[in-house]
Amino acid sequence: MESTPLVQLLQGPFNFLRPDMEEVRRLVPELHRALPTPRPIYLEDESATPIHGFPILCSANMDALGKSLGQFLLAEEGAQVAAARRDTIDRKAYAQSWERYCLQLSRAVENATISSYGRQYPAVFWLHHSLEIARILKDTPRRILRIDSELGRRHGDTIKFRILDRYLDRVLATTYEIVQKVAGATEEVEEELFPRLLTRMRDNVLVFTEDYIGRDLGELTSYFNGSLHIDGRDFRQRLAAVEAWHAAQLQTDPELRSLAANLLRHDLKGDPRDLLIRPGYISHLASHKAYNAAKLLPPPLVQVWESLLVKLKEFELFHSFRKSLVPVDITETTVTARETPGSRSGAAPVRLSYATRPLDFLEPWVVDPRVERFGMIYDISDFSQTLSVLHRAGTESQDDAFRKMFRFQRRINRLALAHRVKLEKYLGDGAFYSCREAVKLLICSLQIQRLYDEALREGFPFDRGMRIALNYGAYRLIPMGTGRAGEGERYEFFGPGLVELSRLTTGKGTQEIEEVKTMLINQGFSPGHVHGFFAPLAEKDVDVVDKKEESRRFYAYLNRNGTLHNNGLVATAPFMQRLEKELGLRTLHRATDGERVYVLLDVEDGGVAATFGVRKLGHAQLKGLEKLPVFELVDGGGLDPASHQEIRNETLGPAIERVFTSGSLSRK
Repeated sequence: MESTPLVQLLQGPFNFLRPDMEEVRRLVPELHRALPTPRPIYLEDESATPIHGFPILCSANMDALGKSLGQFLLAEEGAQVAAARRDTIDRKAYAQSWERYCLQLSRAVENATISSYGRQYPAVFWLHHSLEIARILKDTPRRILRIDSELGRRHGDTIKFRILDRYLDRVLATTYEIVQKVAGATEEVEEELFPRLLTRMRDNVLVFTEDYIGRDLGELTSYFNGSLHIDGRDFRQRLAAVEAWHAAQLQTDPELRSLAANLLRHDLKGDPRDLLIRPGYISHLASHKAYNAAKLLPPPLVQVWESLLVKLKEFELFHSFRKSLVPVDITETTVTARETPGSRSGAAPVRLSYATRPLDFLEPWVVDPRVERFGMIYDISDFSQTLSVLHRAGTESQDDAFRKMFRFQRRINRLALAHRVKLEKYLGDGAFYSCREAVKLLICSLQIQRLYDEALREGFPFDRGMRIALNYGAYRLIPMGTGRAGEGERYEFFGPGLVELSRLTTGKGTQEIEEVKTMLINQGFSPGHVHGFFAPLAEKDVDVVDKKEESRRFYAYLNRNGTLHNNGLVATAPFMQRLEKELGLRTLHRATDGERVYVLLDVEDGGVAATFGVRKLGHAQLKGLEKLPVFELVDGGGLDPASHQEIRNETLGPAIERVFTSGSLSRK
């Protein structure tokens, strides 16, 4: 799936930035390393068009960080006011406010740095945190004015930027210390870990002091007074005069019209101001013979404008990304966005997909790597042995087998896509898929069996069978990205859920005895003596094959030692429990196939209907796992209709358990 172009994700309005990639790259040449890409955030109806942004969890710890930030900035503000008035301050309270904030900030920065793995977490953090800073500092002059009107009028703007300077000095020093510590622990390069976005923000004070700048620059009064130390009102009036003069010149000066139309590709019917926000354009106008520097911008203010214009564009670019921050609340049953990119103030909260994984920078992983999913693995039986036979038959036979395997996997992928089942990774002779709905995965697995049957009829050489396993379990996501340009985000599943599926497809049991025997023989002991010594135990644990069970095309059973023989479709108890919850109360039937007794249920997904037979096999002994309840699922269409009996007043789980118990009793 193609990603959405970045310029389409930028959040306006834009009064100075021209939203095209050429301008964006000119502002931030190392774009992919400095700024994160807004990611899809799916709504509760996952089939709807997703929004794009950065989901931020509104946790108690994140709220505490924002509160401690405000307390420290206000304490710094009080200290600056006291210094200007020659008053004393409570230095202990002031130091405690910094220590409290520094502790939480350090924790957030360290978590973001360690957990990033190319996902730009530090950049997202500073987008979020800089907006909190700006919303506090923009009101500093008004707060000082209320405390002391004379001080506020004369020095309020200067104090605002003095506070920012002191804040940035402390925060940058703290961040360098954290990055140095993390680099030593992770064996990474310090320069690669330090957030480039923070460096860019440090050089543009507008990012930390404003959350909106209009086209008339009315919000920058304190910036002109406190940072540039110029008369802001005079500057704005002269800039407005330049705009009016320029619009008139475009109507009367053919040379200027030609320059605008041919070199700058400006639509002469459009807004003339679009030309004034091009870097260097007003500098060119200042050399025009009709330009009156006494009434318009004189050369020193022209340079001020050119420098300011770059900062304004950069501010709007960074603030556009800040508008993509999505505050998220999570309860046991819902995930809600307080506001979404582009929504109007006061709009109703939007419910998101429960699979949304928001960022919490005060948690060690930032994004919890643990997820719960329905998983499926399919595995071709005796794949390597079949390849060995084909290899002896010649290169042509082997190449033909690989082509057929490729076509078979392509068919499975199309089938999975139709049922919204996601391919996570290939596993050599099989693949691992995940899904959020049991029914979709169940129908998909049955259709994979049918595809395999169809492939065999077409001459598919891997004809020893196919094993499929389904579960619902806990997985962990490993980020595989490196942060390189165009790489995007990629994750790999690992953890107990994947191990469980692997064991269910291989049927691998405990092999400690064989491992000890091999070790002893390798140490020089006589093979005959070793095998003789372990013969009693080997006799007990020998795998027993049930030829009657294995006479079926697809089969699964437990032998008398509890070893799983799977050449069909099996599922775990958590999968069956979730399936029962999804299906709810529905009509069930009982059907037989020889001595095997199944509970039949009908399911449907996207217009595809199927009937399944389910029976409990018992508890399998699998290597490295505790005894695991295992269920066999078969295509119910292949069971004798004459054997069907309706099951009354019983849900799926109790019905399967009753059939299993009664079957066990009858066997005894």
